[in-house]
Amino acid sequence: MRLALVALSLSLPTCAAFTATPSSFLPSRTLPLASRQAASLPLSSLSLSATSSSPNLPQHKQALLPPATSFLPAPKEATTALKMSAAGEAPGVNKLMVGFYFLAWYVLNVGYNIYVKKTLNVCPLPFTFAVIQLGAGLIWLIPQWASGIRKVPKPSESDMAALKKVALFHGAGQLATVMSMSLGSVSFVNVVKALEPIFTAFIGVMVTGVPIPWQVAASMVPVCAGVGLASVSELSFTWGCFGAAMLSNLVYGTRAVLSKIAMDGSDKGENMDSANTFAIVTLIACLYTIPIAALLEWNKIGAGLAAVKAAGWTWTKFVQMVTATGLLYYTYNEMAFLVLGSVAPITQSVGNTIKRVVVIVAASLVFRTPMTGMGIAGSSIAILGVLIYSVVKGMFPDPPKKKLAGE
Repeated sequence: MRLALVALSLSLPTCAAFTATPSSFLPSRTLPLASRQAASLPLSSLSLSATSSSPNLPQHKQALLPPATSFLPAPKEATTALKMSAAGEAPGVNKLMVGFYFLAWYVLNVGYNIYVKKTLNVCPLPFTFAVIQLGAGLIWLIPQWASGIRKVPKPSESDMAALKKVALFHGAGQLATVMSMSLGSVSFVNVVKALEPIFTAFIGVMVTGVPIPWQVAASMVPVCAGVGLASVSELSFTWGCFGAAMLSNLVYGTRAVLSKIAMDGSDKGENMDSANTFAIVTLIACLYTIPIAALLEWNKIGAGLAAVKAAGWTWTKFVQMVTATGLLYYTYNEMAFLVLGSVAPITQSVGNTIKRVVVIVAASLVFRTPMTGMGIAGSSIAILGVLIYSVVKGMFPDPPKKKLAGE
């Protein structure tokens, strides 16, 4: 029964990718051309689509998630819009610095996954911790705003309205992701999360009605097959974990497609570069998720804190762990886009695949997660499938769209 249900849930995106039925709530012929061009790109390449497909889009909106700047110096050719070379590394990029960005991205992401899981194992309050992680960005941002490293953002009224829409998906995705990590192993969650680019492509087809090349759709099959195999053989499998991880894929995929549409416009306000745009989105998402966490977990906080005490943690250690998860969440996102601003899309895709392998291996070692031979094979097929999908997508881009009247 598990095999049949998992296979059904994984087959839907791939099958739909061959079709071109526009969504009824958002007809493709009413979309701006730039919006349709970005709709089928995976979440991790959101900033790329903004730069390559829509040159007229304001720079602060070309790299909405996550920010492009940090305390570290950016490569010479990487602007806040994260313009990237489509064929290779941007000229003049310091390769040593790029290597450091990759290393920091990996280390911070591994640290985030491990710290979150350790905290959830002691105090199972996933929604509360998701909210804290979104809000902890203030610890990173306030000193920069106060010192002048980053100028204080002042979004316009229209820009704020657009940011609120994107923040809704951003917050929902974080809730679902942390929930999945509380219900299953970090390794399994990351294997299921490998499907996120597939969901993005599927939603792009549904929204725009523009089919993707059959070669790209065919390359999705190994990813779905690998995740299905890993799910069937997962020793600690729970439908809650699988469902939450799939929901996270769906929400983040929707964010990747619709955020570009919501962000069309030129009245951006003041100091709204990519870093501040991401900051505003994250903080709004925190406000959105507070009522949800309060509604679902207000009566569980006492039991959660009692569990912390029973586990032998001091309150100092608990606060440090929770704070660390928030800072790791925000900083690994910054490093991710420093990488995006420094290398070509294919290089980033390969790096992202390796990063997922590093997270899975590190989490398996830290938590001593038992894996069957079939589970290892399924995970390997899924991760390799993501790499193949990224390469094939680069070789067979979406077919060009004809401009419509008025565009």
